[in-house]
Formats: sequence, C-alpha cells, structure tokens
Amino acid sequence: MPIPKSIDSTPYSADVAIIGAGLAGLAAATRLAMFGKSVILLEKHYVVGGLNSFYARKGRKFDVGLHALTNYPSPGSGKSSPLLKLCRQLRISIDDLSLQQQSSSRITFGETSLRFNNDFNYFINQVEETFPSSKDKFHSLLRKMEEFPAYSVDAEELSTREIIKDSQIDPFLGEMLLCPTCYYGSARPNDIDFPTFIMLFDAIFRQGLARPENGIRAILDPLTSKLKELGVQRRMNSAVKSITTCGNEAKEIVLETGQTIQANQIISTCGIRETELLLDASCIEQQTAKTGNFSIIESIRVFDGHPRDFGWDETVVFFNETDQFTYDCPERLVDLQSGVICLPDNYGRNVSATESKIRVTHPANFQKWDALSKDKYTAVKEDWEEKIMQNSMKYLKQGHITLDELNKKTTLMDTFTPTTIKHFTSHINGTLYGSPTKRRDGSTKYKNLFLAGTDQGYVGIVGAMLGGIAVANNQILRNG
Repeated sequence: MPIPKSIDSTPYSADVAIIGAGLAGLAAATRLAMFGKSVILLEKHYVVGGLNSFYARKGRKFDVGLHALTNYPSPGSGKSSPLLKLCRQLRISIDDLSLQQQSSSRITFGETSLRFNNDFNYFINQVEETFPSSKDKFHSLLRKMEEFPAYSVDAEELSTREIIKDSQIDPFLGEMLLCPTCYYGSARPNDIDFPTFIMLFDAIFRQGLARPENGIRAILDPLTSKLKELGVQRRMNSAVKSITTCGNEAKEIVLETGQTIQANQIISTCGIRETELLLDASCIEQQTAKTGNFSIIESIRVFDGHPRDFGWDETVVFFNETDQFTYDCPERLVDLQSGVICLPDNYGRNVSATESKIRVTHPANFQKWDALSKDKYTAVKEDWEEKIMQNSMKYLKQGHITLDELNKKTTLMDTFTPTTIKHFTSHINGTLYGSPTKRRDGSTKYKNLFLAGTDQGYVGIVGAMLGGIAVANNQILRNG
C-alpha cells in the first residue's frame, strides 16, 4: 500500500480514488479496501452519506433521506434477500441494524386505497379485493416480472406504463402501482423503466419496509469505522474540480484546492452528467446522458406525543388526488396533487415516545426555488410548510387531531427543497434520482473510470450500496 503524502503536497496516489462519500461510495470503498486496495475517498462536504445522511438541529438529529430501508429479510427469506447479500459483502451483522418493521402502509387515490405490510400475500389480497376483474391479469403481470431479467446489467429499459397497458389490468390499478415505485426511484417523467419498477416492486411489496432503530447512523457509523480500520483515506471538504483524461484513460483528479490525486482506477458517484462535466475540456466525451429534472420538497415536523395518540397508526402513505398519477417537474414551486407521508415513529412497536416526527414529500420545481432571493426563500419555504401539512391532513383520515391542535404541539419544523438537494449531491437541477440515462455496469468510454450510485439504476439505500459493491467487484477486483 503506498504511503500517503502530506495533504498539502501533490500528487497523492492510490489504487482507487472514489468521488463522493454517499452510500455507493462508502460501500465501494469498503469492499475494495477489504481486498487490499489502497483507496482515497473524496467528499465535498463535511459529513458522509450524501442525501442519506443526518444533521442536528436544536439538539435533535434528523435523517435526511431515510423514509424506509427496503428489502426487509423476513424469516424464511433465506440468503436471497438483497439486504442480507449487502451485509455479507460488507461483513456487517444484520442484527446490529436493529431493524424495526413497518406497521402497515397505504396507497390512496381519491377514495380508493390499497394497504400493504411486510406480508406480500396481504397486498395480493388487497389487489384482488379492490380490483376483482383484474385478478388473473395481475397474476400474469407478476409472472412477467418474475421472468424478466431485471437485475441483469444488460436488462432492457422498457416503459413500465406501456407494459402495464399491455397487461390489460385495470388502468386505475396500474396508476396506483406506479405511485410508490416512481417516488422511491424513478428518474423518468411520468414513467419508470421496467427493470427499476421490478426491483422497487420487489423491495417495497414482496420484501417490505423497515427502519434501523437508530436511523441512518446504524449504517453510516459501522461503515466509517470499518473504513478507518481498513486504512481508507477519507478526505472531507475536498471538492473535485476536474478529471484529467488522455486517450481512453482518466489520468488524475484535480481538487478545488489545486491538489492532484493519481489513481489506477476512479469511481465517480456524483452522476453521469455531473461526471461528464468534470472531464477536462480538451478530452471531454460527447454528452451521452439526459439531464434529469425531477426534484422534491420535504417538510419535517416534530411534535409532542406519539402518532398513535392521534389515531395515526400507519407508517407510509402514498397519495394522489385523482385517478391519473402525474410524476413530473411541476410548473409551480410545489405540486400538492400527489406525495408521500412518512411517520418514522410507527416503525416497530414502541409507543412510549414523547416526541415524534412526520415527513411529507412533494414534487418541486428546482428552477423556481433556485431563482428565489435568500430572504424570499426563507419566507416562501415557511409558507409552503403550512400548506403542505394542511394538505396532508386530508390523507391521515383516521386521525382525530386538527391542524390547529397539531400546530400547538409542534416543537420544530424544517424543510429541504430542490436547492438543498443540489447543495448536498451536486445533482444538476437538484434531481432526486439523477439522469434518466442509466449505466448498470458502471462503465464509461474511459477504461479506468467507472460510475456507481444512482445513475447505475440501482436505487434506494440497499440498491445504491449494492451498486457500489458491484462496480468494485466486477470492474476492479475481478479484472484486477
């Protein structure tokens, strides 16, 4: 392993340099270091995790992106669970995560609802009872999904809307199936590619939702400890300015400080388009990826009491006002027509909490939020916080508390907007899931430059980490 030089000296060298300490970058760095590779991990911010990090405010810690950890390995699921595979690859104990299962969750379109929990048969029964005329067609669609090679790097990216239409299930059922899968991983406007749809359908419905008792720190803390043990050089506050290339190779990374990093291989987790923009002008590859445009606003409210004190016993609610699901960048600052409500304190059976959180997510327009002045931004954000919660009360139907009463019990509110996402991920347009163009094998035109993370097409916490591991295994360790 090469001896690192002083931070002020140039160049620094390593076997592998990884841009971005989000979950994909952390997983890739851990996997590579486990097999003796010298690794340097570059992160422009002062905390790891990217959009799946945490922050503190007024003595409280908030998870940024964690609504749910998907792919819950229920008893009897064997070794096939993606989450168990992830733990094996990184040598992390699943027991240390202290996973708390969801109570139950719901998809609501107008007056029609489909409920689900971590028992897939329960969801199937819900579909059959609500859409009896689609029973056979729905099971045919399930078989098609099982037969499709969704997890292959060569999987064809077909339109899920077209496949659902061809399946001849009730169109309304198709819209309801698109809602949670799009919100948890689609970079396409008003659609989701079929492989990603299958992976998310499996993750949400077949396997189910859970949450570590201590939130995202249950994943980040053991990973950062392992990186330290393995000798990975973790550079925080180290923004990348460019990647120098020559011919078909990436030669070195130039930091904003002017320091250069030389590595035999480079893994970028900041996105396809964002990586293209880092390539030096003399050798920049022709733009091959579309720029994503879907972003969100998420409002978080802390209130006294437990959700079940007010009759709120569900964990996640996906909602839409009409029979037609629209998933796109809205013309207004925020689109209240559809969204996601998460009550993280309804994971597990602990009802003794004296303080709880509610998180509400809606599509939002990056350009309009980015155009606001600093002073106006704060005022507009506070105005939308109230509108978002007022709208949400319509979908927490079993509750017996008014908005005025909830406001009196509220002790803290915070909201992150598309500009927040842009700040912490560097994604153009503050896109939540990057570019609609995906590279499942992580390859680029440069033989030693690879992509990992969102723009591989493996989404969610488990997917992002497995994507990072796959690039480490298949592109570097296997070929090294």
